[in-house]
Amino acid sequence: MGTFAAPTPAIVGALKCQKDSYLQTLDTEVVSCEEYIAPKTAQPSGKLKTKKSTDPTKGLADGDSNPSKTYLIEFADSVLFPEGGGQHTDHGSITTMNNESNDSIPITNIQRHGLRCIHFSPVPISSGTPVRQNVDFTRRWDLMQQHTGQHLLSAIMDCMDLPTIGWSMGQPGEMNYVELPRKPSDDEMKTIQEQCNEKIRDSMPITAETPEGRGSDSLPEDYDREKGVVRFIKIGDMDYNACCGTHLKQSSHIGLILLHHMQSIRGTNCRLFFTAGDRAIKMATESINSLRSIAVSLSSSSAPADVAAGVQRLGDQVSEARKKEKKMLAEIAKFEGERIMSYLQGHQTAFLHRATDGLDFINLVVFEIKDVVKDHGVVVLSSGEVKTPGSIVVIGKPGLVESMATKVKEVVSTAKGGGKGEKWQGKVTEWQKGEIEALKATAEAE
Repeated sequence: MGTFAAPTPAIVGALKCQKDSYLQTLDTEVVSCEEYIAPKTAQPSGKLKTKKSTDPTKGLADGDSNPSKTYLIEFADSVLFPEGGGQHTDHGSITTMNNESNDSIPITNIQRHGLRCIHFSPVPISSGTPVRQNVDFTRRWDLMQQHTGQHLLSAIMDCMDLPTIGWSMGQPGEMNYVELPRKPSDDEMKTIQEQCNEKIRDSMPITAETPEGRGSDSLPEDYDREKGVVRFIKIGDMDYNACCGTHLKQSSHIGLILLHHMQSIRGTNCRLFFTAGDRAIKMATESINSLRSIAVSLSSSSAPADVAAGVQRLGDQVSEARKKEKKMLAEIAKFEGERIMSYLQGHQTAFLHRATDGLDFINLVVFEIKDVVKDHGVVVLSSGEVKTPGSIVVIGKPGLVESMATKVKEVVSTAKGGGKGEKWQGKVTEWQKGEIEALKATAEAE
């Protein structure tokens, strides 16, 4: 009787998912299965990890040093794509085809370890077990639309002296971005948008090629260049770039590319945010619905120009209200300042608490009394409500200020601050029940 020999597993670069990105199911078998053993915590080496490094713990519980058991499984081949090339890991499931169990095992993390494709599984599967892999094709399709969309977008911008320095694929529902050496002008943005969708309508063929003897400078450091497979993605006659990811078969399947906003970073560099395909449509639909909701709040039509005008009017009204509030608070502060100075003619201390006006109001009062109060006792000013933070300022004669600040910290349990001479200022992390009344009693007892 012959000895069973496990099949040689397909390497990353020649996986079934990379050969046929539209394939959704694959029957294969387990080549190896081992329990994941968390490595001992390594001491920082001072070296930063690069984007190209492979982390075997990726996808496990964040920061959890004792996660539930996880098993690293390698199959003869895989329809599930391992994270790489800027593309997120596929999600899917595994079903065993023998008599052990036909329960579906969820797989949400597949990683490349060198040339190996490793599937992180919550349960073990014995070597030699026949299985059926199923990919979450809705997620796969979305990721392919973003990835192929980025290749097309970058190819068009390359011709406009806007080379892509790097890119980041957002998780499903989020925006992606490409990093550029400068910010495109408004006219360039319009041209990029138009050309992207024109090329999409052209329905250009997209193919993956593995030319013998041709390498790439973008390969990860731990990928064996001699034994591995270097794939190039070709979009019609306009783009030819090394990439390990899964891609669409024709440009029309991208659907559309929608450019969003820009963000300046690192000098003249900028990030241009975009979405593609169904994700772009969903995000646009959500934006339109949000616009309608805002329009209802503004009692305007949902036409973008009308909503923008309504928001501008509201902004002007808020600005005017703030000016009036500031003027009113200044008048109240002046009144309170005069009241305090009058009160100090017959008393050594004065107390003022405003629950909701905050430190800005306190400072307005301080401005009104600071030149007089330093010769006429001490004043305690406070703000905030029970179970909320607040502020305290003590101002007056230096000796009295120091004595009162000590008493304030005794009465208000979370008060912390500092100062010397004529002013002490502190923050209250949270007023406790009865502390405001106790502070008032302490201040007025002097």
